[in-house]
Amino acid sequence: MNAPVDPSEVFQVSAQQASILDAQQARGTILGAQLIMTFDAPIDRQRLEQAAIGLSERHEILRTEYRNMPGMKRPVQVIHAQPRLCLLSVAPGSFEQAGPACLAQLASHSLVLGLGSGEDAHRLRVAAPLASLDEVALGLLEEQLRALYQGQSLAPFDGLQYADYADWQTGLAQEEIGRKGGEFWRNLYRDMQGDSRLPYERLTPFMGALQQHEQHLPAVVPALRTLRQQWRLDSDAASLLLLWGLFVGRLSGREHWLVACAMSGRNEQLHSTLGHLAWRLPVAFNRQAELSVDGYAEHFAVQLQLSQSWQDCFNELDMLGGQGAGLDFGFSWADQPLEGALLDRPSLEKLHLQVAPSGDDLLLRLLSPAGSFSAELGRAWLAQFAEFVTQAVADPRQAAQKVALVDAAQARPLQQALDRSQSLGESASRQLHQLFERHAQQHPERTAIQIGEQQVSYAQLERRANQLARVLNQRGIGREAIVGVYGARSVEIIVALLAILKAGAAYLPLDPQYPAQRLSFMLEDAGVECLIALQALDPAIAMPATTTLLSLDDEALDQVDDSPLASCGEADDLAYVIYTSGSTGTPKGVMVSHANALASTQARVQFYQQPVQRFLMLSSFSFDSSVAGIFWSLGQGGSLCLPLEQAHKDPQAIAQLIERQAISHFLALPSLHAQVLEHLQAAPALRCAIVAGEVCPPELLRRHRQALPGVTLVNEYGPSESTVWCCAYQVAPEDRVDHELRVAIGEPIAGTRLYVLDDQQRWAGVAQEGELYVAGAGLSRGYLNRPGLTASRFVPDPFASEPGQRCYRTGDLACVRADGLVDYLGRLDHQLKIRGHRIELGEIEALLGSQEGVREAVAIARDTAAGKQLVAYVVLAAMADAQSRTVQLLGLLREQLPEYMVPSTLQAVQSLPRTPNGKLDRAALAARALDGVAYVAPGNELEQLLAEVWQEALQLERVGINDNFFALGGHSLLATRIRSQVQARLNVTLPLKVFFEGETVELLARQIEMHRDEAVSEDKVQALEALFAEAQEQ
Repeated sequence: MNAPVDPSEVFQVSAQQASILDAQQARGTILGAQLIMTFDAPIDRQRLEQAAIGLSERHEILRTEYRNMPGMKRPVQVIHAQPRLCLLSVAPGSFEQAGPACLAQLASHSLVLGLGSGEDAHRLRVAAPLASLDEVALGLLEEQLRALYQGQSLAPFDGLQYADYADWQTGLAQEEIGRKGGEFWRNLYRDMQGDSRLPYERLTPFMGALQQHEQHLPAVVPALRTLRQQWRLDSDAASLLLLWGLFVGRLSGREHWLVACAMSGRNEQLHSTLGHLAWRLPVAFNRQAELSVDGYAEHFAVQLQLSQSWQDCFNELDMLGGQGAGLDFGFSWADQPLEGALLDRPSLEKLHLQVAPSGDDLLLRLLSPAGSFSAELGRAWLAQFAEFVTQAVADPRQAAQKVALVDAAQARPLQQALDRSQSLGESASRQLHQLFERHAQQHPERTAIQIGEQQVSYAQLERRANQLARVLNQRGIGREAIVGVYGARSVEIIVALLAILKAGAAYLPLDPQYPAQRLSFMLEDAGVECLIALQALDPAIAMPATTTLLSLDDEALDQVDDSPLASCGEADDLAYVIYTSGSTGTPKGVMVSHANALASTQARVQFYQQPVQRFLMLSSFSFDSSVAGIFWSLGQGGSLCLPLEQAHKDPQAIAQLIERQAISHFLALPSLHAQVLEHLQAAPALRCAIVAGEVCPPELLRRHRQALPGVTLVNEYGPSESTVWCCAYQVAPEDRVDHELRVAIGEPIAGTRLYVLDDQQRWAGVAQEGELYVAGAGLSRGYLNRPGLTASRFVPDPFASEPGQRCYRTGDLACVRADGLVDYLGRLDHQLKIRGHRIELGEIEALLGSQEGVREAVAIARDTAAGKQLVAYVVLAAMADAQSRTVQLLGLLREQLPEYMVPSTLQAVQSLPRTPNGKLDRAALAARALDGVAYVAPGNELEQLLAEVWQEALQLERVGINDNFFALGGHSLLATRIRSQVQARLNVTLPLKVFFEGETVELLARQIEMHRDEAVSEDKVQALEALFAEAQEQ
C-alpha cells in the first residue's frame, strides 16, 4: 500500500505527461526513456551511486512517482523527499537485452541505472519514465551525471522544477486566456481534422512498433535556405514543414488538414529544467487548387504564427476531446540527435517525417505505425516526397497541386509493369467469326448453344448462319454496313450475329427491354441499313426511312445455300457497334473492329488457363460483355448456355442453371454474383466465376470463398472503348477480406498498355490518384458520328514507341498499388464534395456491405434545398426487422466514419433499381423520394418555434414534430446555425450536442426543457482540493 503523502508535494500532471500516461495505460506497459552511456574505464559503482543521488536531489522529477488517486481520471505527480534510485547489475553478455529489465524497475523507482559487466563494464544504461524525461532532458541528465561522476561541482540550480511548470500549465488553463486558447485548439481540430484513411492504410493501433524508411536528398539545403528568406520563415525546418504539409495534402486528398510539428517546449526559463517538455504543435493547411508553392508559403507563415501564438495553451488531449482519433501527419527536425537515446513513443501519426540535416544534404526518414502500410508503399511515398521537394524548390511559382511527384526513374518501372502490348499471341483468324468457323469444321457435332432444353450443334449453327448471311448479301449488305438485331435471348440472335459478320457487315444489338425512344435514336444515329427483327417490333419504335426490315422466315431460309461463304473482309473492318450512356444524356455508339475483338478474345484465352467448357451468358446482347461470352466460348469449341428470358435476373434460377447444366464459367455483376452464392448448393463443374460491370466489394471475396472454395474468382475491368476489358485480377487465396481495402482491377491483359496519369499526363506514382488511360490492340475506332468526342477521348499516346498511336481517357480514377496492381477509385465526374469534404462513396458502401445480413449497399448524394445530402440504401437478407437493423447500421457508421461521411438517412429497400444492362441506376435512386413519416403538427409553443426555425433553415413549407432533421437535409453546420437562432429567441445557452441528440422537433423540445435551467459550471479547483484532503486523511 502506498505511504501517505504531503498534499503540498502532489501536483497534477502536465498535458504532455497526461498524453503519455494515457498511452501507457492503453498499452498496459511502462513507457520509458533510456540512454546508453559509455565511459573510458569500468564504472565505479559507489561513485556512480553518489553522483545519481546528487542528481536526484537537484531535480525533483528524478524523485517523482505517478500515483493513482481516488476519483482522479489519471495519476498525479507525487514528489518524494528521498531519491527513488535503483542500481541494477546486468549479467555479462546481456547488456543489449537489459532494456526490459530496467523498465520493469520503473514500477517502483524513478531512476534506474543498469551497470554492465564483463566486456560491458564501461557501459551504463539509464532508464526513467517517459513521462519524466524527453530527449533534451536525457541529454542534460547525461551531461550532469557524467560531471558529478567525474567529481566536478555543478553550479547552483536556479531553473524551474518540472512540477512548477505543470502547476503553471494547470493554472493557465483555468484563466480566461487559457480557456480561449483551449477553444482555439478544439475548434481548429474540429474544423481541420477528419478521420479519413490514407490510401491502403490498415487501421492498426500504435503499440510502439514502427516501420522506417530512409532516403537522401542531396544538395537541396542552399536552395531551401534561399527560399526560406523569400518566404520569410525563420528556419530551414519551417520551409521543409511547409513542403511536407503540401505533400501529405496531395497524398490524402483532404480539403483541410493538420501537420503536427515536434517542439522541444523549452525557452529561457525552461532551458535547464529536467522533465518531459516536448510536445507537438499542430499547423493548419487548406487546399487551394491553383495556388502556387510561393502562395502557400504566404498562407503557411500566417498559420504557423497563429499556432505559435496559442502554443502555451495547447493541450492535446483536450483538443482531441476524447474522440480517439489523433493527429495524422507529423514532422520533426533532428539537428543533433542524442547518441544512445532510446525513447518509447506514446503515439505516432499515420505518417511522420523526420529530417536530419547533413551539410547541404538532408536525410529523410518516414515513420509510420508497424503494419499500417506496406514497406513498398512507404518507400514509394518517401521517393515521391523527395521528388516533390526537388521540383517545388526548383520552381516555387508552379501550382502546388501540380508539382510532379514522379521522375523518369520512378516512372519507368510503372510503365514497364503496366505494358503488356507485346505479349499478345498471334491469332490464326483474320476476322471474329472465323474463330467459330474453325471449330464448326473440327467439331461439328458438339453443342454450340443451349437454351432451356434446346440444343444446337456447331454444324447446325454454321449452316443457319451461312444461309442468313447469303440473304443479307443478296440485299446488298456488305462491308462496313450496320445491321440491327432486335430480339430477346434466343438461338436465332446468335445466328443473326454470326450471319452479319459472315456477310462482311457489322451488327448493332437492340434490346427490346430498352425504351422505344432510345432504340429509335440508335437506329437513326447508326444509319442502320437493315433491321433483323426476331420478334414483333414495339410500334413506338420509329424506323428510319432508309432502314429495311428483315423478319426471319424459317421455310424461306431453308431453301438458301448453307455452304461456307468466302471471306469478304479484313481485320480492320467494323465488327459491331455498342451504344453506351453519354454524359449529355444521349447514348454514343462505340465502333469495334474485327482486329479489336480478336485481340480481346485472344487475350482472354491467354489469361484464363482453363478452356471454357460451358459458359453461362447472363448479360444482354446490347452489353459488350456478351462479346466475351459468345466468341470466347464458340472460339474455343465450348458451349454457350443462355438462360430463358426472365431467368437471367433470378439468382435462384441462375444457381439451378449452374448446377444442372454443368456450367464451367460464368460472368455476372458482383451484386448478382453475391445473390447467386446464396442459392448454390453444389457446382462441381464450375471452375471460374467472373465479376465485372461495377465495383467488386471486398465482402464478396469472403462470400465466394465460403460458398465456392475451389472456384477461381476474377475481377475484370474495361470500358466498351477498349473492347470489353483491358485488365483483370485473379483473386488470390491469401487476399485479405477487409472493407478498408479494395479489390484490385489488376494488371493489363495481353496486348494492352495502361497508364495512370495526372491532369498534365504525367505518371501519378504509386498510390497516387490519377486518370486511367488505355492503349493497345483492343482500342476501338472511336465513336460513331462523333468526331469531336472521339478526338477528346481518344488522344495521342504520350508514351507510344511509334508516332500516331492513340490511347483512351477512361474518365475513371485509379491508382497503382505498391505491388503493381491497379485499383479503381471511382469516376472523375462523380467526385463528391459535401461541405468542403471530399467523400468516397465506396468507403461508405464497403463498410455497410461488410455487415452481416446486408446483401447490397449503395450511397448517393441528393440535392436538397439545404444543399447536398448523403443518403444510403441497403438490401437486407431479412426485411422483417428492417427498421431496427437500419438504426444499428447507422449507429455503426457514426462509430467508424467521420461525421461528414455519415449519411443523413439510411433506408432499407426490397431491391435497387437497375439499368437494362443490369448496372446500378444511381440516377433513379437519387430521384426516388425518401420514405417519410406522417405529419404531426406542433403541440406547444416551443415545438411551434422549433418547427418554424427548421422550416426557415431547411427551406421547407412545413415540418412535423416527428420529422428527422438529418433526413430532411440537415447537417452539422445547419445545426450550429439553428442553435444560434434558438438561443437568441429563447435567451438560453444550449450545448451543441442537444441539437444532435434531438433529431426531431419533439425530441429537441424535450432536450431543451431538460437543459433550460441547468447551470453549466464545475469548480475544478475545489474538486482537486477535496481529493488532496482525502489523500491526506489516508
